[in-house]
Amino acid sequence: MPMHPRKLAPLFALATVLFTLSAIVLSFEFSTTTAEAVSNAEHLGPMAWKSAQWEQSCDGVRTSYNEERDLSDEELTLVPGDERWLDFVYWTFNNKIAEHQVEAYGGTDWDGPAGGVIFHWAPGSHWERDTLASFGFTIGHVIGEHRWVDTMFPDFFERFGGVYGVNVKDRLVEIDAESATPWVEFLEYAGSSSSPYYRYLFHQEAVVDPTAERIDLLGGQGVAFSYSFARYYHELREVLTDCRAVDFFRMYDLFGHGFAASGNWARQNPPPTTLRAVGYVAADAPAVASDRYVPNPPGVPVPRDLPEAEAMRRGQIVYSAQCAPCHGVAGDGKGFLAAGFAVPPRDFTSGTYKFRSTATGELPTIEDLERSVRVGIPDTTMPAWGQFLTAEQIADVSRYLVVFSDRFTEAWRQKEVPAPIGAATEPTDLASYADAGARLYEDLGCASCHGDDGRGAPPNAEAQHDQWGHEVRAADLTYRWTFRNGHTPEDVRRTLIGGLNGSPMPSYSETMESDEQVWALVAHVLSLSPAKRPVIRLADFAVERRSRIGPDGHVVPRTD
Repeated sequence: MPMHPRKLAPLFALATVLFTLSAIVLSFEFSTTTAEAVSNAEHLGPMAWKSAQWEQSCDGVRTSYNEERDLSDEELTLVPGDERWLDFVYWTFNNKIAEHQVEAYGGTDWDGPAGGVIFHWAPGSHWERDTLASFGFTIGHVIGEHRWVDTMFPDFFERFGGVYGVNVKDRLVEIDAESATPWVEFLEYAGSSSSPYYRYLFHQEAVVDPTAERIDLLGGQGVAFSYSFARYYHELREVLTDCRAVDFFRMYDLFGHGFAASGNWARQNPPPTTLRAVGYVAADAPAVASDRYVPNPPGVPVPRDLPEAEAMRRGQIVYSAQCAPCHGVAGDGKGFLAAGFAVPPRDFTSGTYKFRSTATGELPTIEDLERSVRVGIPDTTMPAWGQFLTAEQIADVSRYLVVFSDRFTEAWRQKEVPAPIGAATEPTDLASYADAGARLYEDLGCASCHGDDGRGAPPNAEAQHDQWGHEVRAADLTYRWTFRNGHTPEDVRRTLIGGLNGSPMPSYSETMESDEQVWALVAHVLSLSPAKRPVIRLADFAVERRSRIGPDGHVVPRTD
């Protein structure tokens, strides 16, 4: 369907935008079912209704859902666990209400709130609207769920040297780790209505699975992922309020339970026998009782007696806006986005942190937390917040992480300082140590996890699990650019000496006899990767993408 041109600001306006995250944190809560943004009239189509029109359509309307008062246009209170929910899901499918596009870094040349990322919803319908999402949510959505990689956008990344086969978040932070400029340019290019990707980036709800209480979706280039019903609620509340679902409530009362589900309003293709096999609800089936979903649980408060409690309280505001969608309000790694990620978000409640400058088993230093927040975690969804947050905001939110763990909170209260790994001078001729490191790699049994060639355990190897019960696979040492604790020699040394708490990766601090041995193993590990990062340039992309993108998605070296 035709879309109205986007009035995206020129890039020189970036300076006016980069107060964004502080503006979001102070004035925009993540729950985007706040008052409707006043969108640019030319941005929305002629079918879009304004709040006054919706309120007029709900005036005096009574249904079994609102027997005593008008339906509110402030929020969507129909949640998973309500007997109406499954029919509601099918009704929204039929009306394409959750269709949306990630458009632009917000706050420029439109009349909505400033900062964040603009999402455009339900084009061409009465429900059409713009909302502003926090950047934490946006990265979780497009990187964690949609799994955008740079090879999906070879023409954009050609100007920055080609594509590597890494996620878009990692590629953009490599361009500029201290500025949002790459994201502004990328979203303006990919999200503009003149972009060849505009319609292509829409996802489609493909199959509803009532038994598993999930929705399977399809995206561009064969990307597929799933939403839990709770996750889908968060999608719908971007567009709908109770009032904006008035037609659904009327139809539910008119036709009864199961009217949309048994009628296959999602227009799915499986025959009735298949639908019955996966548990589709029949029109006369009784409502299934389930726990009512709580979409806005309370946050974890900051104890008053903690040192730097005021900074922690400021950090809680940042955390709620940017981090909770992935890590959860309780810090348990169970945010509503988390289920769709290949790498689960960190659970902070045990105080177990993988990436530290401290001895194995120890808590991290506050500087360790700040570093992880600032630079992000490669090959995961965790953003490099140095692109968006100020140094003060990074310091504040890092301190707030302390409150999720009783162990960490008590150590902070007692001002206990964890034992450091200690520094060591990197040899000037580090590469010459690689042969000795290869012998150590064999003697220490590194191949039992990482494989003889360093590519990780073979597919039929026994699965390993971390402290949180997640299945993990040893790092592929032949592509150092995705090492999650960093890939400089000092980063690799820190991993070998400190280990990765909570994971199968142990500390070798007591296994190796000298710094020379440590550096030798560092040299060998780094030697397993190509000296130069493999890349595909745009002129060769159409041909080489078929032969040079490996099963892990990374670009592999040329064979000629």
